Amino acid sequence: MEKRIVELESRLAAVERRLAALEGAGPAEAPLSEESTAPSLGDGSLANASTLVGRVLLIFGGAYLLRAITDYQLVPTAIGILLGASYAFVWLFMAYRKRGEDRGRVGALFYGGASVLLALPLLVEAITRFELLSGSQGIVALLFFCTAALWVAFTRKMRGLAWLVTAGGIATAFVVLRASHSAIPVAVFLVLLGVGSLWAVYLRQWTGLQWLGAVGADVCIVLLAVVSSNEQWSVEPRTPLLLGTLLLISYLVSFTLRSHVRGDDVGIFEAVQGVLAIGVTFLAAVLAARAGAADLDRVGIFSLALGAGAYALAFTPQTRSTRGRNFYFFSTLGLGLVVAGSALVLSSVMAAAVWSLMALILAWFSGRYRRVALSLQCTFLLIAAGIGSGILETGLQALIGGTTGSWPSMVAWHLLIALATVACLFIPVAQKSERWGALAGLPQLILLALSVWEVGGLMVQYLAPVLASAGSQEPDLAVLAALRTAVLSAASVTLALSSRHKRWPEARWLVYPVLILVGFKLFLEDFPNGQPVTLFIALALVGSALILVAKLLGASKQEEIRL
Repeated sequence: MEKRIVELESRLAAVERRLAALEGAGPAEAPLSEESTAPSLGDGSLANASTLVGRVLLIFGGAYLLRAITDYQLVPTAIGILLGASYAFVWLFMAYRKRGEDRGRVGALFYGGASVLLALPLLVEAITRFELLSGSQGIVALLFFCTAALWVAFTRKMRGLAWLVTAGGIATAFVVLRASHSAIPVAVFLVLLGVGSLWAVYLRQWTGLQWLGAVGADVCIVLLAVVSSNEQWSVEPRTPLLLGTLLLISYLVSFTLRSHVRGDDVGIFEAVQGVLAIGVTFLAAVLAARAGAADLDRVGIFSLALGAGAYALAFTPQTRSTRGRNFYFFSTLGLGLVVAGSALVLSSVMAAAVWSLMALILAWFSGRYRRVALSLQCTFLLIAAGIGSGILETGLQALIGGTTGSWPSMVAWHLLIALATVACLFIPVAQKSERWGALAGLPQLILLALSVWEVGGLMVQYLAPVLASAGSQEPDLAVLAALRTAVLSAASVTLALSSRHKRWPEARWLVYPVLILVGFKLFLEDFPNGQPVTLFIALALVGSALILVAKLLGASKQEEIRL
């Protein structure tokens, strides 16, 4: 930059001399050659860099002088440490002052970096070698210095100094944790540092720094949760849970202020860190519960409260009207927290029933507010309900599994889950969206597949003891195979018929996958176990299904062409 300024000044002087000569103001001087205008080694950027490096070496030389004075006991150790800390703050002030000058950006960064490299090792030695500070006192001193350094970096727009302070603060905190086992102060400091780096990014539009701060906080709490069961660490199992809760609330509040107060959109970091913070908190909760130091019911209630709050934030007028990332973030966050909380508070069957009821509500909201995302969340809730209640496992074994003797027992709740799944098909949901495009029909496709899976499995499970067993202990494998083939063939025809309705056009994409499954099943089950009568029935059903499906899908295609 300085080289260009010198060249520009020389060229401007040459132009002025030429204008003066043309106007008769004076004789024109010969223009300077490029070699004469080029800066010398002493005036260029290399000289400036050399000067800065020299100053930094002198700074560290002064630090070693103070260290020698302390080692030789010319001053008491406490006074020497205080002088060293004051020396570091002097150069932090010089960084603040230098950055205020027009050409002081590089020099300010050198001074700020020197201050960080002086202060942090000195703090570690004050705790470990000289034992002048306890772990908690050292963390307080570290918090004070990092706050001051980040303030300088923020006010003077020194992104490099912010990175150095954050990385150095995290490393120093872990060193202090290892040396003093001061778990709570270190964790609180790292949470504050993570949130501070996040807001520095929000206010200065920096990128990347928030990831570093979040990693330090997350790793610290996970580490404390793991070592809480170690007798060498005096960390109560409940402590990581409380710290994880602090981490989760701090970040969620920050995300909320960003989206609902500042009006900015959440990004990838918010989504990833939100999931990580929830995961860290629940990990700490599980480990604390195993140690008998936490009640999972209270954790579940807390999760439900956070989930309800997240859903409320998703449906505020501002968030609902923009149809942006904020709605997807808070609604998905609410879904995850509500599912996790209800799983902790309720039994698996009751939780599945609650999820099914929530799915019905979300399906209605999807049609009411024309939100494909809510329709997708409806399917996720139904999948969770199917897994929690066991109906998906039962349906899979009933359709393609072993004999009736190996199936799970029939549960009345399975019928309720299946009815809720089918009911969601008849609730008008959002199926078109410019944002989603062709994927807007994905929720209905998943819902149709779940309906076939659950209803078909229940039909086989209830009919098999009557038709295949007929009162005997061992089922007739030939009749069982034919029954499964009949149910799957009927499912393919039902899907083909459903595809002709405007509400279920996605059903056509499931017709032939189901028929392909039936084809494999014929060779794997029907032919090895079948009898002439059952094989006749199975083949007749499959053949009829293929003919009907072709006609139904063809007629549906012709209707679409006419429209």
